[in-house]
Amino acid sequence: MNNMTLEKHNRQILILYVATLAGVVMGMLASIVNTRFLSTEEYGDVRYVQNIINFVATLLLFGYFLSGARLMALSEDQIYGRRVKGAMVVILTIVCLALSLSMPICYFLHMNKPTVAMLFLVSMPVCFYPLFLNYIDQTTQGDNQMGRLALARVLPYIVYIPLAYYLYSTFGATSTRMVLLQWGIYTVIYIGIIISTKPLFRQIGSVWKSLNDENKRYGIQLYIGSLVMVATNYLAGISLGYFNADNKEVGFYTLALTVTAPLAALPTIVGATFFRKFATQPCIPSKVIWSTVLMTIVTCVCFLLLIQPVVEYLYTDRYAVVGTYASYLSVGFCIHGLGDMFNRYLCSHGQGVSVRNASIANGIFKMLGYVVLVALFNTNGAIATTIICDVVYFAFLVYYYLRFVKNGENG
Repeated sequence: MNNMTLEKHNRQILILYVATLAGVVMGMLASIVNTRFLSTEEYGDVRYVQNIINFVATLLLFGYFLSGARLMALSEDQIYGRRVKGAMVVILTIVCLALSLSMPICYFLHMNKPTVAMLFLVSMPVCFYPLFLNYIDQTTQGDNQMGRLALARVLPYIVYIPLAYYLYSTFGATSTRMVLLQWGIYTVIYIGIIISTKPLFRQIGSVWKSLNDENKRYGIQLYIGSLVMVATNYLAGISLGYFNADNKEVGFYTLALTVTAPLAALPTIVGATFFRKFATQPCIPSKVIWSTVLMTIVTCVCFLLLIQPVVEYLYTDRYAVVGTYASYLSVGFCIHGLGDMFNRYLCSHGQGVSVRNASIANGIFKMLGYVVLVALFNTNGAIATTIICDVVYFAFLVYYYLRFVKNGENG
């Protein structure tokens, strides 16, 4: 890798990392606004519905966005990349329709909880934003347009926070109003970013064939793994709602995830920024690995020192337990983020089966833990499960990475 290319990647990492940190701060501000104006039960209801929507959205993509990102990463033809995006937008439209139609089904399954059930119907016109963000995540990695990804990290919060504070202060807040406003803003902004990627809809037939072939070899393998791992990420929020009389613990646990999850951002950003470059490298440069590990450790230590007083200051006493939950979860998220860096390298080389296997191992532990341990130990069981699964995920990916690099050297 020449110095100019390395400088470009370092600049992209810095831009995306700063944007992610800004997104973290604004995400916390958004959650402060939400928790200040909603009761713990109402906030828990919103997060419960959000978990269900994210879970269903994960089921619908079948790996095509991952395959599209890889096709773009391997091609230097910008027109071809735009045609791949066009095919992905067609797929996105279809799955958005499917997600919207699943909301009435969720409504009928929750009729014993009328408030929660109604939120599913209310969310029908704005439930698409997780799918839109997935498209943006994958296409920006495929064509190395980190600016758009950075924009997606911060712009929704910039618009939502002041507008929400004004409206809730003036007219009051309800869970219905919050869903429509926050998710509606996300949806509109993400649509604008998707349009800015300039998808091209010419000759989609030939692109579809390439995309479908790539998905059979690569994307579907990751999809199978994501069914077990990514989808089960939302299982804790669902099981906590099931095993408790109300959704308070759902709110506490998911809020702890919100403030902790960005710890995984730095190594993930490195993997995303280098994704295109990784595809042509025999291994991850040792300098990249060790600098990422060091920055992750420093970030984690700072987080542990600050999180409890920050939570106690920014949130009311009703949410004090969130700081304790987040302290434990922070270690697991840092380990998971480092695993994601190796994940992106393996994905850039089409090692979907390896990533799938790591995801399946992670997901099996999650399914057991988020049911059995949550039933036995409530939120403590969910936290223990998350940390164990993060370690398992990291260990599997490092093993597959070392095996791939060794086989490449021998080959």
